[in-house]
Amino acid sequence: MAVYNKLKKIRNEKHISQEELTAAIRCNSRTISRYETGERYPSLELALRLARYLELSTDELFTLDKDPMGT
Repeated sequence: MAVYNKLKKIRNEKHISQEELTAAIRCNSRTISRYETGERYPSLELALRLARYLELSTDELFTLDKDPMGT
């Protein structure tokens, strides 16, 4: 199983830049880039900050599954 996230898609839909997001959740843009590519996963605290700022639940932002399509 792997963790998949919709961070980049949602950020783009809401017209939020990486810089705006990093300032809001107090991290750096390299960190957000790594989350968006799946290179790294956020800590629980950062996942909660992301979800709160984007006005989503963590379940809407992150998925634990075998593949992104859920098959």
